[in-house]
Order: sequence, then C-alpha cells, then structure tokens
Amino acid sequence: MRYIGNKTKLLSFIGAALDRLGVPAAARSLDAFAGTAAVGAFLKSRGATVVGCDLMTFSYVFQRAYVVADSYPRLTGVLDDPGLRSARQRSDFTALVDHRVAARAAAAHRSAQRTTPRRTKAGTRHAAHLAPRARADATRPLDEMLVYLDHYLDPLTSFISGHFAMPHAAIQTADTADTQERDRDGARAAVRTGRAGHTRPGAATPSTASPRMYFTLDAARRIDAIRTQLNEWHTAAAISDDEYYILLATLLEAADAVANTAGVYAAYIKSWQSNALRGLRLRLPAIGASPRPPRSRRARCEAHQGDVSALAPDLGRFDLLYLDPPYNTRQYSGYYHVPELIAKGWFGDPPVLRGKTGLLSDAKKSEWSTRAGCVAALDRLLAATDADHVVLSYNSEGIIPESEIQRIFRAHGRGGTYKRLTRQYQRYRADRPSASRHYTSDSVREHLYCVRLKGGDQK
Repeated sequence: MRYIGNKTKLLSFIGAALDRLGVPAAARSLDAFAGTAAVGAFLKSRGATVVGCDLMTFSYVFQRAYVVADSYPRLTGVLDDPGLRSARQRSDFTALVDHRVAARAAAAHRSAQRTTPRRTKAGTRHAAHLAPRARADATRPLDEMLVYLDHYLDPLTSFISGHFAMPHAAIQTADTADTQERDRDGARAAVRTGRAGHTRPGAATPSTASPRMYFTLDAARRIDAIRTQLNEWHTAAAISDDEYYILLATLLEAADAVANTAGVYAAYIKSWQSNALRGLRLRLPAIGASPRPPRSRRARCEAHQGDVSALAPDLGRFDLLYLDPPYNTRQYSGYYHVPELIAKGWFGDPPVLRGKTGLLSDAKKSEWSTRAGCVAALDRLLAATDADHVVLSYNSEGIIPESEIQRIFRAHGRGGTYKRLTRQYQRYRADRPSASRHYTSDSVREHLYCVRLKGGDQK
C-alpha cells in the first residue's frame, strides 16, 4: 500500500544500524507506529518477537496479516460455501488457479536470474518473490480463494460504490458543471439499477453532491462484494481470525492499487488515472514464519490498536523500542480514511461521513502530528516504556526539533550511548510539483536517533 513514511526502501539501513548497535536479531521488539507493518515484518524475518501498535484499524489488519500470522491459511471452514463449491467444480476455475501459480513461478525465476538473494529488494509484500514452486502446496488454498473472489463472486452495490465511486465511462474531465451533473446522474442511476451486480437491502445511495472519484464503479462494487463476503464468513466463524486478516489485508492492497489518488486519500484526482482503470486484482501476499519458532506464548508476535503511550506499560520489557511517528501535521486519519473504512467495515450502524472527501466523523487524531503535543508525547513514551535500546526513525523535515530529540534521549538514556545515524534517500511525493505545491528538494535525510535507556532504578 502506498503510504507516507513507508520504510521499505530503508530496511537495509535499519537492519545495519541494529547490527551496529548490538541489538540481537531475536530481540523482543515494540514497533510503536506500525503503519503498513513493513518494519515489523522485517524485524520478524530477522528472528525478532514483534509487538506492534498503531491507532489505525488498517494498520492492525496489516500487523495481523504480515507479523502475527505464521503460515498461509488452509481455509477449510469455507469449503462448503455454495458459491465457492460451485466455482471449484468448473474446469476454468482450475485453469485460472494453475495459471496464477505458474505465472508467479515464472516471475520468481526471472527475478532470481536478475538478482542474487543479497540484492533482492527487502520488504516486498507479494509472494512472486518467495520461491513459489516450493510453496505451491502451502499457498494453493489461498490461491483458490483469491481466484474465486477475483472472478466468480458477484459484484455488489453497497457502501463504497455508494459513496466513493463514479462510472468511469461517464467522465472525460471534471472541469465543467455540465459534465459534473451528467456524472451525478449516472452514478445515482447505476446504484438504483445495480448494473453489473446486485444491491443489498439498505445499500448506500450517493449524496446529491458530486460523486467522489476514488474508484470506478466497477472496482467499488467488487470491493463492496469482497468486503461483505469476508464479514459474513468471519461473523459465521467460517474463517479464522488469521484467515480473515490475511484476506482483508489482500483486499486493502488491491483497493489501494486501483485508487484514483496520488497516494493519499485527502483528495481524489479529477480525471481517471491509468491505475484506476485497471481491474481490481487480489495478489497472493507474502506470509512468513519467524526463523526462530516461539518457545512460549510470550514469544509470539502480537498486534495492538491504540495509543502506544497508554499501552506500553502493560506490554512488558523489550530489547528494542522502534519509533516511526508522523513527521508532519497531517493526520493519518484524514489521509487514509478510505482504507480505514474498508478495514473497519460498515456493517451494523453505517459510518457517518462528512465533507467533500467523505471523512469519518469519528476519525482518530494523534498528538504526534501536532506541534503543540509531539515533544511531550516523545518524552512520555520513553518514560512509559521498559526497553533497552530505542531507535527513532525521523527525517530532516520532521516537526520535532532535533535539539528536543537530543535533549529527551540524553535525559532518558545512559551516558555515552546517544547516537545519530543518517541516510539520504528520494522523498515520497503524494502529488506532482505545482504552483500550490513546491518541493524544496528531491531527497530528504532519514535520521536514526539511538540510545540505551536507563534501567528502572536509574529513572
């Protein structure tokens, strides 16, 4: 998933820093701002016991799928589902599954010819990079499920298609009132008739305002159908928690790949981007067991949702506290409200939306994204966490002044252990440079601020 602050390109830098600091590979590690769980999954792959935390529901989903889950799901509880059972009896179903497996094997072979394992891109989330021939038996049930959801599940008109979609054929530009009015009429008519799918009782109807161009109507109906099916299976206990979160993470990744945005959901683009016109496709995720199987329940990876400062005192002792807080005043609840909605669902009481982009009325806000609260939040978290090493990943444009980071780290840390390591890298751009959006440079510096905390008797 496209995400501000994603550390996939910096994983080798982080890993080298941990080795330099003497953090053991098997460290019990608190990933305090888990985001898309890229760092948590990386730490797990090194042998760490990872405990993740984040305010956002979609982050909790990714943590459950990429950090907590240790194996590909067998999905035996849904084998009797009428739709799936019918699809599995068709010859074209088997051919589609075989094609997926063969295509992934071919991609892995090409990748192996181009690169050595040492140079393979770290943090890749799709199983095309995970020697699929050796994994074909383990992944086959999930491959079959993804083919069913991709090709055989009927589209559904529900919340996403009602509030965050527009028929892509109805619009060439979004510059004139006449065009916008035609688009509004087309979207309302599509929801009333349920073309290319069906409408559930109580399905959402678009507002009379301009429809939100986050997804084409075709993609949105497929998102609605898959999300509703996952909820029904999970509610009926036909799929386990691990199976549910793996499938939901796969949907979140697929939806983001066809979202008509520049990478964040604070705005949609007013003309269709090429990625938004592609078909929604569920890709096999990379699920991996730790190289060091847990010897006790305490050694298992965990996922948590909430304020890390409130949760940390009850989570036990850690060898590593890894911090990757927001760098600026953007609230992630507003920048990623659509993935958050898909992760939470709209079942039971439908969410209340507000504003042009359909923000969630109960959106969570973080003091780490406020100039008035971020310094105190860092001080409190170090005081609340029982950890040996602390590593804070923060870039050169962050809102916490470096002088404050240094002061807080030295106050909580052992003498002579404070360090700062730096790597320059290409900045993430959520939109193109324009008259209203000027980037001062093409790159930023990522700093790793490191310290060893004082023991409990020294605090």
